[in-house]
Amino acid sequence: MNMHRHNQRGLSLISLMIALLIGTFLLAGLFAVWFQTRQTFSAQSQLAQVQDNQRMALIILGNAVQTAGYYPVAANYGTSPPSTPYTQTNVFITNSTFATAGQVIYGTHSSSNPTNDTLALRFMADPTSGNTLDCLGQTDTAQTVVTNTFQITNNNLTCSVNSNTAQTIVTGVKGFEVYYGVSSSQQDNSVVEYLTADQMSSAQWGYVQSVNLQLTFVNPLYGLPGQAGQTSSTLPVISRIVSLPQQAK
Repeated sequence: MNMHRHNQRGLSLISLMIALLIGTFLLAGLFAVWFQTRQTFSAQSQLAQVQDNQRMALIILGNAVQTAGYYPVAANYGTSPPSTPYTQTNVFITNSTFATAGQVIYGTHSSSNPTNDTLALRFMADPTSGNTLDCLGQTDTAQTVVTNTFQITNNNLTCSVNSNTAQTIVTGVKGFEVYYGVSSSQQDNSVVEYLTADQMSSAQWGYVQSVNLQLTFVNPLYGLPGQAGQTSSTLPVISRIVSLPQQAK
């Protein structure tokens, strides 16, 4: 009887190891692509959030500045006018913050902490509900004076209304600087110079025609893996110049 010897068919150990090695490289490549895509998506999402915060901060601050000094002068001619007609000087009387009658804007600036200014603005709430809003988006009691005060607390832009507990309105804000554009007199609408709050005289608060608002936001990409080019913990300063249309002339 002839015996036929048959060779075993299948993968050898070497072939199996090579296949596993190739598969490992392919999986590593797929994981690297997924991880890079995930990082890119996360970075874009964080930058988009910062841009939204920047727009919101400038809009809220801008609206507050443009509302400063408002009072419902039309109420003087309504069916129930106030016993003493409203004027800027008798509506915005002096207090611990505003040293001059009629003053509607005030701020502080410290040379030891120059990127953490405070800004206080006041207006009188309109008799018609919803026509005037404070910095928190609230309506206030009709024909009462409302003071909005902005400052930075723990990298958040906060605002307090009438000295109540400050509320965060925008997160991730590292610095807040305010420069006041002043004229030579109340009758002159031209800005002759921009000053910080500590450079302002008591009389010049009544000559403020505009403010230069400058904000510095935290860089959300700083220190993250794959962001070696992000060498600064903060983003470039953004700014907006806003006029005070209600300021007495």
